[in-house]
Amino acid sequence: MIRGIPRNIALSPIPYKDLNPEETFSPYNIDLRNGRLTDAGNWEKRNGSAEWRDTGIDKAIKGLIPLGYGYAINTSGNIFKLTVTPSQLATAMNGGNRPTWDRHNDLIILCDGGDPVKIKNNDSALLDGSPPKALFISRIGNYSIMSSVDQFNWCASGNPENWTTGDSGNDYVKEDGGLIKMQITYDERLYFFKDTNIECWYNRGGTVPFARLNNYSIWDSATKAGYSVVKANNTVYWFDKDGDFKFLNGNQGQVISKFYRWYLDKYLKHPSDVYGFDCRKENCIRWFSPVDGLCLKYDYLKNFFSEDNTWEHGQFERLNWNSYMELNNEQYFGDYDPTGKVYHWSKDYLDDNGKEIRVYRRYKIKLTDNGNRARVNLLRFAIKRGVATVSGWGETLWGTTPWGEGSVSEPKMTFRVRFEDSTDWEPEEVIDLGQIGDIDPYQDFHNLGVGREMEIEIIETDAVEYLLRDILLTSNSMGR
Repeated sequence: MIRGIPRNIALSPIPYKDLNPEETFSPYNIDLRNGRLTDAGNWEKRNGSAEWRDTGIDKAIKGLIPLGYGYAINTSGNIFKLTVTPSQLATAMNGGNRPTWDRHNDLIILCDGGDPVKIKNNDSALLDGSPPKALFISRIGNYSIMSSVDQFNWCASGNPENWTTGDSGNDYVKEDGGLIKMQITYDERLYFFKDTNIECWYNRGGTVPFARLNNYSIWDSATKAGYSVVKANNTVYWFDKDGDFKFLNGNQGQVISKFYRWYLDKYLKHPSDVYGFDCRKENCIRWFSPVDGLCLKYDYLKNFFSEDNTWEHGQFERLNWNSYMELNNEQYFGDYDPTGKVYHWSKDYLDDNGKEIRVYRRYKIKLTDNGNRARVNLLRFAIKRGVATVSGWGETLWGTTPWGEGSVSEPKMTFRVRFEDSTDWEPEEVIDLGQIGDIDPYQDFHNLGVGREMEIEIIETDAVEYLLRDILLTSNSMGR
C-alpha cells in the first residue's frame, strides 16, 4: 500500500543553470548530461562512438568535408581521402587555422589563412588564379568570396580560379576598427561576423557587385568566437560578445541561453575558443570550449540546453570532437586529441569507443506545497528495463540492437538523495535495469528520509540502453 500524498515529479527538460541551486525546485533541473529528450518528453542516453578511420598520422583532425568518400584535414594541413584505408592528397594546407570550405563548379575550395587549396578528382593542389591568402570562403551565386581580417575579395563571375581580371575585385568592411571573425552566406546574403558588429552585404550586380545592406546589419551584436557561428535550422547561431548564445531573427540577435547565463559566466573562461557544429540528424548544435572542458548542446527543435561529456579522471570532461560532418546520413567527428582518427557517432554504440557514458540528472523538489517538513515514503521510478546485453547484442522490448563487444548481464543505475542542501548525501541506492526478459518498468524505494526539500541525483553508466520515463513520490506532511 502506498501511503501519503502522491506527487508526480515533473521531469522538465529545462535546466535552470541561471538560478542558484537554492532557488531551484522541480520541475527545474539543476543539471542534465549525456542524454537526449525524446519526442515523448523522456530522457534517454545520447549516442556513443566507435573508431571509423585512422589517417595514420598522430595529429588532431581539424576539418571534415562530407563529399565523396569524405575528406579529413589534420592540424599539419595534410588532407586525406577517407576510404577504408585513408590516402593522403598531394598538396597540404599551410595556414594553420581551422579550415573553411565551399564548392564552386567542380572544385572544393579550402581556406585556412594560407594559400587556398582546391580538391578536384580526388586530389589536391593550390588554387589557380592568384587568390588572396584568406581565412574564410563562401559562395553567392556565380561568385566565390574570400576574406581575411578586414577585407574581402570575390572571383570573376563563374570562375573561382580568376581573382585578378574581369569583374573580380575587393572591398573593406566598415572602417570601425573591427576584425572579421567569420564569414558566411545565408539567404543569398553575405554576413561578416566581426568583434564589433555583424555586417550584411548582398550581390546587387554590375561591375562592382557587392554592397552593404545597413538595414540587415546588426550593430549591437558581435562575436570574438568566429567558429561558434553555425548555420542551422534555417537561421544562424553564434556566441555573442555579450556572453549569450543567440540566433539571427530578422536583423536582430535573439538570446537562447537565458537559463544558462550564470553558468556560462562562471565556467566559460575562454569564450574566443568556442566552436560549434550543426548536428542536423539530431536537431541540435554542439558548442565546445575544450580548455574549459565544456560541450554545450542546444536542441533547436525543443529549445533547451544540456551538456555532453566524457567521464575521465573522476570528473566530467569535454567530448573529444574537433571537427564534424554528416556523410551518407551518418555522423562522424574528428578527434581533438592527436590520434589522427575519425569516429562514427551513432545510437548503435552504447559507450564511447569502449569508455563509459555517464548519463546524469540532478534536480530538486519541494516535498510539500506549503514548505512543511515531510516524510518521503516512496520513490517509484518508471524506466526501460530488460536491457541486459549478451555477446554484444541488447535484447529489448522492441527487438535486438547491436552495441559492440562485451556484455552486461545485470545492468544497474544508481541514485542518491539529500535534504535541505546538506553537504552529505544519503547512501547510494541501486536500480536494477533488468535482465533479459525482465521488462517490468517499475522500481520502488521506501522510507528515504525527512525534510522540506529533497535533491535527487541519478547516474547510469552501463553500456546498455537507458530511458527514464517517470518518477512518482509519496510523502506525509509532518505539520510544520
